[in-house]
Order: sequence, then structure tokens, then C-alpha cells
Amino acid sequence: FFRHWRWYHLAFSSFSALYILFYWTVPESPRWLFTTGRTDRAVKILETACKRNKVATDNIRSELEQASQINAASPASKKGNIIDLFRHPYLCQKTLAMAFNWLVVCLVYYGVSQHISHLGGDIFMNVTIGAALGVPGTLLCIPMTKYLGRRITLFLSNSLSGIALMVLAFAPSLSSTMTVTMATVGLYGASVTFPNVYLYGGELFPTVVRNSGVGLCSFVGRVGSIVAPFISALSTRGLWIPPAVFGGFSLAAAASVLLLPETRGFPLPETIEDGETFGKKKREEQL
Repeated sequence: FFRHWRWYHLAFSSFSALYILFYWTVPESPRWLFTTGRTDRAVKILETACKRNKVATDNIRSELEQASQINAASPASKKGNIIDLFRHPYLCQKTLAMAFNWLVVCLVYYGVSQHISHLGGDIFMNVTIGAALGVPGTLLCIPMTKYLGRRITLFLSNSLSGIALMVLAFAPSLSSTMTVTMATVGLYGASVTFPNVYLYGGELFPTVVRNSGVGLCSFVGRVGSIVAPFISALSTRGLWIPPAVFGGFSLAAAASVLLLPETRGFPLPETIEDGETFGKKKREEQL
């Protein structure tokens, strides 16, 4: 309906104005407020949440104040910054692995979405299929992360994208229907990965640098979004090149998941020290 690029961009970017409402509707994280010493604000938010969920609020202030005194007396109670993500070996390993997964999912999701338009069949139908996959992919991600865990879900979704795209790249005898199907499966895997990396990344980084960690991953992911159109454009030199690149990166991302610990069912790390030790003890026990 919007064939001119100016109206096209205005059509979907205008919805971002709704995010302004978040300032009044979305509260600050009480966990972050508590960790940074703003106990009073954390208590108010927790009391409001408990009242809405019909949970007792009698002990919230006393327990937080007691915990705050313990944290204040501990040398580990300090603020962090983005540099702390790379000062500690294991935390640095997890940061790089998660950032790489963000890079790959943005690269594959947006790249394959554009590559579908170069395949056989009706271009509008292909783009519609690609756009519609985001809904079932997100819905499937919810039970998978709940019952299988974040780590296994991320490994499976990356593997699904990688295998489907590699088949698309190196099976030239595929019919036009199967070609679109393989690209659709690859895109579907990325649509499962996308919401998972937001959840996984938020749980992986310690509270004092959670914003910095997720922000860094998002920044790296946008690099993948920028590069995606250029890789998709390589289809003019060979239709197999884009899916081969996207598939190779997906398989590499699946392998990098082995460097990450599972976060489902574990308390979120609070301090930099927690972030360095989180997952390490379990890994050492397995070894």
C-alpha cells in the first residue's frame, strides 16, 4: 500500500511514539533500585505490585532495609559499568557469546526476510509469509524457554535456521516451492531466537550491569541488521551465497551456545562477582 520509501518508513516508525507512554505505565526495576541503594523507591514499587496481586506487604520494607544494610557492609556492594563485562574471564566469555548470538539473529532474521523476495513465486506472498512468521515463532518460544530452558531453545532454533539455510544454499535441484519453504524454515528459527535472546541476555548479566550488557548486545545486533542487506544483495552474484552465509553464521551461533550456562530456575546474578561465578560452579561439577 505504501510504495514510496518515505511513506513506508513513516508508516511503521510512527508507532514508536507509543513508547512514550511507557514512562508513566512501566515501573523501574525494583531489583535494580535495590542494588543501587534506592531502597525507598524499590519498596514503593514492590508494595504496589503486591497489593495488585493480593500479597501481604507487611515485611517488604523491613526485609529490604535489612538486606540493604548487609549489602552496604559488604565490599562486593558496588556499581558496575560496561568495562566490568570484560574484566573477568568467564563473564567476558558469556558476554561475547551472547553478543555474537544477537549479531547472528539480527543478521539472519533481516537478511533472510529480504532474501525471500529474491526467490521464486509472488514477491508479495513471500514477504507476507516472512512477516507472519514472527507471531508463531514468538508464541512457540514461550513454552520452549519455559520447559526446555533458554540454552537448549537457543541451540535448537539456531540449528534449525542453520540446517534449513545450508540445504537451501547447497541443494540447487530444489523446486521453487521447496526453496521458499527452506527459507521460511530458516526465518522461522530466527523468529524463535529473537525473543529468546532478550530473555536470556537479561537473565545472564548481573543486575548492576544488566542495562549495559543488554544494550551492548543490542548494539552488536544492529551491526548485523546493517550488514544483512549487503549480504542479501550478493544473490546477484549467486543465489546460493546469502543462505550459505546466513546458515554458516547460524550454525556458529548454535555452537557458541555451549559456552553459556542455563539461567532457567536460578536466582538472577546481582553483583559483578555473581556474574563471574554464575554458571561456573555447575560447569566445573560437570567437568
